[in-house]
Amino acid sequence: MQEKFSKEFYVIMLITSIAFLYIIFNFLPDTTETIFIGEGSSMEPTLQDEDEVVVNSERKPQAGDILVFKCKTKCKEFPGEIMTKRLAQIDENNCYWLLGDNQEVSYDSRIFGKLCPQDLEVYGVVTDVIRNKK
Repeated sequence: MQEKFSKEFYVIMLITSIAFLYIIFNFLPDTTETIFIGEGSSMEPTLQDEDEVVVNSERKPQAGDILVFKCKTKCKEFPGEIMTKRLAQIDENNCYWLLGDNQEVSYDSRIFGKLCPQDLEVYGVVTDVIRNKK
């Protein structure tokens, strides 16, 4: 014997489903943004040691943006290190020329050269800075 549901049951289920989706899309944290803590002085004065940076993983990098990335192969001084550098230029092969704002101390593309997609893992573009309160 098959049980029949009333119209009111279906209306309540529909309203409950819509409310559930509204809560999920409006109140859960945005997973496209991540916070990283910077180290060192290579991005001074823009970023200070131990500043927190908010990174958007879905934003397409453009020249002038600050990127957070992991250098896979070419950064022999810091293999696998997560770095923060300014994207100075993108060439026709989608390779990046990355520079620190503090060029006197920065380990960047002037040393390791351009980084192509196989050379790095980009975590995203810096969208906000939370200053360290030293």
